[in-house]
Amino acid sequence: MPLDLKKLITQVKNIERQDSRDLNQQRLDSTFKVFQSALESGEHLISKLLETQSSKKSVFFFAVPESRSKKLDHIYECDKNFSLSHIVVATDGSQIVPSAHEFTSASLINIGIVSIPYFNKNIAVVLNSEPTIYNSLDEINSFSNSENVQEEDLISYERTLKEIEELVLQVKKYKSYDTPVIALLDGTFIHWHLEKFSNAFIESFIKRFSDALFELKSLNIPVASFLSNSRSNDLINMLKIYKCPYELVDCKKHCSDINSKNLPCNPMPDYKPVLDRRLVEKFLPVNQSNLGNRTVAFKSNSKILNYYPNDLKVLFFYMNTGTEIARVELPYYVASDDKLMNLLHNVLALQCKVGFGYPIVLGEAHLQAVVSKNDRRVFYDLIREQLLKNSQRPVALSSKELKKRISFV
Repeated sequence: MPLDLKKLITQVKNIERQDSRDLNQQRLDSTFKVFQSALESGEHLISKLLETQSSKKSVFFFAVPESRSKKLDHIYECDKNFSLSHIVVATDGSQIVPSAHEFTSASLINIGIVSIPYFNKNIAVVLNSEPTIYNSLDEINSFSNSENVQEEDLISYERTLKEIEELVLQVKKYKSYDTPVIALLDGTFIHWHLEKFSNAFIESFIKRFSDALFELKSLNIPVASFLSNSRSNDLINMLKIYKCPYELVDCKKHCSDINSKNLPCNPMPDYKPVLDRRLVEKFLPVNQSNLGNRTVAFKSNSKILNYYPNDLKVLFFYMNTGTEIARVELPYYVASDDKLMNLLHNVLALQCKVGFGYPIVLGEAHLQAVVSKNDRRVFYDLIREQLLKNSQRPVALSSKELKKRISFV
């Protein structure tokens, strides 16, 4: 037995004691009090956030309420009787990355594509996938060698781009239909992971990403990304700006030598930040009766967004899915259009209702995209057969890979 369960059980018992749970609850309660105060002081909050955003003297990124929104504590409700004929399109991806212990350096990206019509029996459901094989990493991105990008990361970046490009291709198939189309993706629109690379690499990625989004904009298609179990803390950081005791926020000047647990902007001593979704759970209680309720929209001020065109700057809101508080990210052109925003909101609420807390089209797209162990074996068998046919010479695995597959004990 690889895992010693007796030893494991002993350690599991110490993961979270009652006193730890009590302290976490105190941190959440104290944070929520600051959140309530900030919502009630909307003008002061926004003024301080904009001032700090302009000065660039904070050492962290934070949310800024969208100026067109209503009062910050306003809760948007979905239409419980929403029955507009529409089509929801989604994509998701998976990959096989090169392995040093396989006989080939080829890789695979598989994109699951799903289209589901609602309140319209004349349009067919689409469930399929689009695989692409790459012989080498150079086929994926010409910048990879100079950027020292890890193979797995590079394939992941390419998969992200192919997901949205395949989404556009599928959406275009419905141009002739007089039916609203809504596009959904899983994951984030804020590609902060690119910040460590050169401007050329970032601009290359953002151009492809932006070109796809601009096509959706030209077709008047609302698009959003859905983040389940989000670990974002933009709202928590927003509260730090609000609670800063100094007239002007300047983190390096005032707090560079203070332990993060005891910063003056913390809601309480010995503080560890809670997650945004935990905070919003107290504001939008998670239950079926409140399914679809969402917060106002907030702007992200992540540094990577400086590379995005203005119409594609990312905003986000939090929504009760009936089982959790999810984060929904969307480009500015959607957030600034009340008609598109309302359509997106209602469609997401319906998707979460029929998907038991998660958009059903995204769940189906994942199932279409996933590459199983058997798929992986078939992938390598097909390549091995082709290589043997072309070269007429043995194709061998590494000794380590053989040992992993066969036990001699």
